[in-house]
Amino acid sequence: MIIEILLIYIVYLLIIVLGSYYVNLYLTKDQFTKDELKDVMPYLTKLWNRITTSYSLSIMLICLCVASLIGILLPMLSQHWFLNSAIIFIVMFFTFPLAKKNYDMARITTGGSFADTAMSIFVKYNSVILVGFGTGTATGIMYAWGVYKAINFLWFLINLILLTIFIGMVIRDIDAQ
Repeated sequence: MIIEILLIYIVYLLIIVLGSYYVNLYLTKDQFTKDELKDVMPYLTKLWNRITTSYSLSIMLICLCVASLIGILLPMLSQHWFLNSAIIFIVMFFTFPLAKKNYDMARITTGGSFADTAMSIFVKYNSVILVGFGTGTATGIMYAWGVYKAINFLWFLINLILLTIFIGMVIRDIDAQ
């Protein structure tokens, strides 16, 4: 079960990242050459360099893993439609930037308390948290639909499409930083 979930997670994340290259290519150019369609590695290298220069690798991996684990576990807790949907992720997608902006405006100095440290990590890594939670939720929904038949296909498809679109937008924001 764990290996299946991990495999689904990795393949889905890879599809999302590669898909973001082709969406960016489609949005920036009207005509493409064969080389541009095949040459994904410069984009992946540029994205990886942006990620490694913007974030601490260890904290990023911790945030990604914790958010992914929560995202995977929520759909598996219950067969209720709310937990097996993209609603929680979409709410997070729209509220995280507002929370980040409000915290940035209210922060004058950073104290040494745990709450200040947690908020600083949240402000810096909110895109990573969103990607992890969204990918985890999509993985959990895929597993719940494929293995347990907990949700019907139309509900699964609608939520997977929404998650894919919104995660792609977050990856595009990470690439634009």
